[in-house]
Amino acid sequence: MAWQVIAALSYPHRLIGYKGRLPWHLPLELQLFRHRTWGGILVIGRRTWESLQRSLPGRELWILSRTLTLELPMVRVFSTPEALLAALAEVRKPVFFAGGAEIYRWALCLPQVDTLWLTWVYAPDLTQGDTFFPPFEDQWQAVAWEFFEDRCVPFLQVLYRRREASTNE
Repeated sequence: MAWQVIAALSYPHRLIGYKGRLPWHLPLELQLFRHRTWGGILVIGRRTWESLQRSLPGRELWILSRTLTLELPMVRVFSTPEALLAALAEVRKPVFFAGGAEIYRWALCLPQVDTLWLTWVYAPDLTQGDTFFPPFEDQWQAVAWEFFEDRCVPFLQVLYRRREASTNE
């Protein structure tokens, strides 16, 4: 089963968080996220877990953290990337890397990740933040998109696929 990255980020600044929270509240965007990830595994980091502090209905949370210990239904903690990757290799569910910035940076380099679902929230004046999505455009190509609006805020959901490596002959 393919692994995917899913994120909402501001356009044009790539902002994904401020003080452990999303910098906007768009119920429609959250509903689309829930629909897309339902029945899957969300891979997140410790700080993203701390912003949630709860499991999410219909999804498993797999947390990568050297320090966190939890025993909750539908939540697993992995202390090393290697342990997490070994466990993911055995699953037959959709896998979504869902934050934060370090998880995204790491996931974008994994060869198993072949799909990005990015929601670009049009927020040119939103510049205050402390967490940003990493650059990715040189290795990914937009293949489909859909426009939405919620609370007078436009956003674009874009599906990206990994570019084929070019070979020089």
